[in-house]
Amino acid sequence: MLFRFVTRLLFVISLTCLAPGLAHAEFSRAPYLQLATENSIHLVWRTQAAIKPVVHFGTSQENLNQICREDQILVRRTQKDKHSGKAPPLHSAPDNTFQFEAQITGLKADTLYHYAIYEGTTRLTPDDGSYHFRTHPEHGKKRDIYLWAVGDSGTGSQMQKDVHQAMINYNKKHNLTLDMYLHVGDMAYGSGKDPEFQANFFEIYEPTLRNTVCWPAMGNHEGYTSKGKTGIGPYYDAYISPTRGEAGGASSGKESYYSYDYGRAHFIVLNSHDLDRSPSAAMAQWLREDLAKTSPEKTDWLIAYWHHPPYTKGSHDSDKEKQHIEMRTHIMPILESAGVDLVLGGHSHIYERSMLMDGAYDTPTTAENKIFDDGDGDAKGDGSYQKSPGLKPNQGTIQIVTGHGGQGLRRKGYSPVMKRSILQHGSTLVHISGDTLNTKMLNYRGEIVDTFQIVKNQAVTPSRIAKPWQPGRPSKGKYIIPKKAEWRYLAGNFAPKDWTRPGFDDSTWKNGKAGFGYGDADDTTELDMQNKYTSVYLRKTFKLQQPTDVNHLWLGISYDDAFILYLNGKEVIRNGVTKGQSENATGIAQHEANNSFEMFDLTPYAKLLKTGTNTIAIEGHNHAPTSSDFTLHPTILRAQ
Repeated sequence: MLFRFVTRLLFVISLTCLAPGLAHAEFSRAPYLQLATENSIHLVWRTQAAIKPVVHFGTSQENLNQICREDQILVRRTQKDKHSGKAPPLHSAPDNTFQFEAQITGLKADTLYHYAIYEGTTRLTPDDGSYHFRTHPEHGKKRDIYLWAVGDSGTGSQMQKDVHQAMINYNKKHNLTLDMYLHVGDMAYGSGKDPEFQANFFEIYEPTLRNTVCWPAMGNHEGYTSKGKTGIGPYYDAYISPTRGEAGGASSGKESYYSYDYGRAHFIVLNSHDLDRSPSAAMAQWLREDLAKTSPEKTDWLIAYWHHPPYTKGSHDSDKEKQHIEMRTHIMPILESAGVDLVLGGHSHIYERSMLMDGAYDTPTTAENKIFDDGDGDAKGDGSYQKSPGLKPNQGTIQIVTGHGGQGLRRKGYSPVMKRSILQHGSTLVHISGDTLNTKMLNYRGEIVDTFQIVKNQAVTPSRIAKPWQPGRPSKGKYIIPKKAEWRYLAGNFAPKDWTRPGFDDSTWKNGKAGFGYGDADDTTELDMQNKYTSVYLRKTFKLQQPTDVNHLWLGISYDDAFILYLNGKEVIRNGVTKGQSENATGIAQHEANNSFEMFDLTPYAKLLKTGTNTIAIEGHNHAPTSSDFTLHPTILRAQ
């Protein structure tokens, strides 16, 4: 919205046009930071009544000796509230809303400032040290960069709050300070309306937004009310994004897509939702111009993000949906030819992370000869991913789907380019230090469950792998519960109602080694159950040593005829049992074990498990008492 920036230069508050000021104003939207550069930043806040806005700021919390006066602050209202026409009107804010946008200029690069919002001479923000900002370092300056990336979070749920708090706790524990906050879209469910932004974004993230700039990408849920073509709607009221290359990069003329520099990194934000994604369209043309303008002497890292990821098999399928396909086929070739290092997206409610890859533009997606390194990318595992220093074309990109910030999680399958596919709520932390980009997935419990590095310390000649590692059913791993393990079991009676919970007293149950059954000569513990009973109950505890273990577990089970699996007291898999449990189980299907083990992915239930001791419980059911055989032989495998 270029109009907004022009009016900043011309607009002067006319106090005679405003209603009488408040004796003590309360924020209807607390102060938050927007659009930072090397020498400027924007502060935004709202009230429900007119005030005489003043911003005091300075490099010392005790001495806010500089002032942004009221005649330097833009005031916006809705058309309904008799908007003056001197500034862009708010789209659909609540009645009587005053939105204040203060652009503070003349600042020093990479400098910490404290600030306070005043109503005339009355301070409105607490003097607690949390209201501060840091300007961007000079473009090209060597400096560590630490950022937080979140997607699909704006539900207002407790899980969204937990993900946010996990980040705060992690940073406090490790004495880390965010340089920026990247949101890849869907921050205001369900329709991106103004009240949804307030409740599901601003109120939840307020402690972070007061001192960290959020650089947003518009999601499809914001797109229900805001439009990328016009730059109008609650999304565009909430954010101030560069349109004229103010923060680096080429001028886009739109807040819908833009770029910015930070130290030796260049960031590109695109609109994958409601703009033309074709190679000849305005967005792609601007992208080429922006990349051409990116200085190789001042830039070591290139990061791009938008809402619809090029690769995913989470709650969405990138091989079946138009936005994903077009971003992959039209936009990724432009970025990879410019040496992009990291691409982040959301939309799909999952965490997925690729191997080091390049050139996977086909539909459906294939991995053959598209992967340079199919290891885990971790220096403590298979080794970090390697690229040449600077921005070299087509040397490999890591793709991350960080759509696990608060919305319900789902997985349709496994993308062949993904090394990790994790159904846990969380967020993504990226730390750039010199020649190393280190990325971690932090879950809602504050545990690191995935990590990798890209290292650029020497020239590399990439080599494509004809048949790279493939996700899905594991081909190898380590048994957490091996075959023929010892279990507590109950046979001949129905289990009590609380038999699946951790801590249940199973001391009166028998001990036996798997498998359990009769009639087919493949059981270690033979049961005298034919013509007598049809149900058997197993319990066992097992330990997980690392938080990452929960993302690699598979149930391997030989069974005849049906079973229900419980983890820490919660039912997770029901196979061959139509409804009911224990003595109330009905609709038992027939299934032959055939002395083989079927594999069931347990990663969707990772949130039920924990580091340390866990409890697995299984009830096995036979189709009929007269059946000629029965088998129940479970294992748990940690896949590699």
